[in-house]
Amino acid sequence: MNIDKEMLVAISGRPNVGKSCLFNRLVGKRQSIVEPTSGVTRDRVYATVTWGKKEFQLVDTGGIHFEAKTQMSDQIIKQAQKGIEQAGLILFIVDSTAGLTPEDWGILNFLRKANRKIIMVVNKVDDMSKIAQLTDFYELGIEPMLFVSALHGLNIDELLDVVVEHLKPGDSKKEVEESALKVALIGKPNVGKSSFFNTLINEERVIVSDVPGTTRDAVDTRVSIDGHDYLMIDTAGIKRKKMPKEAIDLFSRSRTIQAIKRADVCIVLIDAQIGLRRDDLHILSLIKEEDKCCVIAINKCDLVKLDIAECQHTLSAQAFYMNFAFSILCSAKNGKNVHAALALAHEAWNNSQKKIKQNHLAETLDKIHEHQRRDGKSPHLKIQYITQLRVNPPVFAMIVNKPQLVKPPFLRFIESRLRSSYNFQGTPIKIIVRKKGIS
Repeated sequence: MNIDKEMLVAISGRPNVGKSCLFNRLVGKRQSIVEPTSGVTRDRVYATVTWGKKEFQLVDTGGIHFEAKTQMSDQIIKQAQKGIEQAGLILFIVDSTAGLTPEDWGILNFLRKANRKIIMVVNKVDDMSKIAQLTDFYELGIEPMLFVSALHGLNIDELLDVVVEHLKPGDSKKEVEESALKVALIGKPNVGKSSFFNTLINEERVIVSDVPGTTRDAVDTRVSIDGHDYLMIDTAGIKRKKMPKEAIDLFSRSRTIQAIKRADVCIVLIDAQIGLRRDDLHILSLIKEEDKCCVIAINKCDLVKLDIAECQHTLSAQAFYMNFAFSILCSAKNGKNVHAALALAHEAWNNSQKKIKQNHLAETLDKIHEHQRRDGKSPHLKIQYITQLRVNPPVFAMIVNKPQLVKPPFLRFIESRLRSSYNFQGTPIKIIVRKKGIS
């Protein structure tokens, strides 16, 4: 495995401070792990982590215990030292419940000899209101210092933000390419995707490059609109899942599915003259399955008189699982709301990147508790806290005493509260119900 020292982050600390739990939490943050591989020994494990548009390698090292003086402990220290020497950044993990120990001081001195940047991570902080009681860790003089709970996922996104800030800058050309928002135009045949696509391109006339989709199975066109870079992914029309009569239908469907997977946001075009049909519902279900941001553009509104409120009511009735999507009336033919739809795509993406502070979530939980008391339902259900685990899409963990008491209507209520409180329009969100003390 090729290792770039400047993009390798090592986790180090004494035994039982939660290093492996933190490693698993960071690796499991996104489902795009490229090559998790076992290291030379069981005490050194590597994985690739993606956070936002950054990617880095993470190595988990064994717990360092200088006082053990055994052959096994000596081997663990040697393997840990190798991982530290390979890395450009070290996460030094300590245990908040145990407090600052003499062994922590010894490990810090050991790490400082490697002359690497060190980020201090105080783990097992399950109640962030108690951070003020953990002042002894400031004696180590390490900055930055973050307080997290690897078990419950608290402040993990802040930790990842700090990690990527301290990694070396990527290649400037690659950074520019990755900064472009990837928007896929999706819809059944003859819905007006090409006209919509051409309106965006021809009016701005700022195309950087056209890339034939020989490997990505789509045509990518880069445009810059209102100071924002977009990578527009044009696709062939898709038909719902059934046996296509021609091979070209098979290829078109496959390309569209791949475009959905690649996209940051999907703009789904629906024919205003025909209305919502099974093919449209199939497309929307594919987008929901991939947890993608979405804008529903009802095209050809110049040919039929429509009311957006009525359209939204129809969408809500027939595709309730897409209630999070933006919807807009547009006309690719005369350009009405075409750029507005793209602006909504950008807004949906921004909403998907929101990270809600823990104290704000605590305020929302207080309102949920008030609703529970007024409603009088599920009096035995106790919600301990809600925390955000990740972004794109936003994922929240709701820690409760009895998960079996959380029914779908109540989950929908929680989702509605989160959406109304923090404006997650355009992006799906997930709520994971966990029992307190279980990772």
